[in-house]
Amino acid sequence: MVFVGAVNAFARGIITITKNPRLFLIPLIISLLLSPLSAYLLKEVPVFQGFSEGTLSPENGSIIFEEYGGGLSEEAINEMVEFLKFLVIFVLISLLLQALSEYAVIKGALMAENNQKYTLVDLLYEGVYHAFQVFLVNLVVAILSAGVLLLPVFFFGILMALTGASALVVLLLAVEIPLALLLMSASSMAVPIYVITNSIGASLSCFSIAFKNKLSSIGFAALLLVSIFLLLAIPASFIGLLFLGRTDFMANLVSNILQAPFQAVMQALIAIGGLMLYLELIAKRKSFEEEITEEFGI
Repeated sequence: MVFVGAVNAFARGIITITKNPRLFLIPLIISLLLSPLSAYLLKEVPVFQGFSEGTLSPENGSIIFEEYGGGLSEEAINEMVEFLKFLVIFVLISLLLQALSEYAVIKGALMAENNQKYTLVDLLYEGVYHAFQVFLVNLVVAILSAGVLLLPVFFFGILMALTGASALVVLLLAVEIPLALLLMSASSMAVPIYVITNSIGASLSCFSIAFKNKLSSIGFAALLLVSIFLLLAIPASFIGLLFLGRTDFMANLVSNILQAPFQAVMQALIAIGGLMLYLELIAKRKSFEEEITEEFGI
């Protein structure tokens, strides 16, 4: 019974997506827009050509190295720097566009939940307006989550250094896995809380809500992880065979376009699922408070 909230939230997320297929178009558009940039990054970049290359000696078959091939050339370093600059720009653009998409999808799902009408243009406009705030919410939540996950690592690391007991690794995993699932559910609720409250500070209450509903949060994250794995594995299984050994731009571009619908479903499921989890847990808390009020006449 403790996982009913998780199952209900996950099911409501799927039902909302199927009843509102237009919401799926928003992350799909974003994924398609990012496909050419991602394809460029994924193609083979020859930044390591300046490294030394071994050749076989014709006399004895041993490996010899050219004296001048001991490091990166200036041209290779410049290529690497340019690639890293492009990578940083791509990551920032990608995160901002995904923040736009996340806000728009959650806003649309919330309006659908309240039987309100919406248009994709209006949702995209609101997404643009709130993209930077959503980016900040995700950044702060990611930093806090990483900090919480590192605490047991430091603690058990010190214990292992003092005692030398390798068995503590198993105990560390027993702590880290449920904790990671809890934080995953908390993170999925952060932006929905921001959409509802329009407050970055209020969005951080996702942690307290998740920890007060530990089993439901862990169950929801587990269901979400299985879904994400399937949505990533299905396209990878046939796209990998289709473009086996190819790293050119066109192969990467076609691969990204084929994967875009699956990525869009995954992003919509995470965003709407987080909203439904929040609504489910809040409804459960309100129901409990009402029962207490009726029981004791408070």
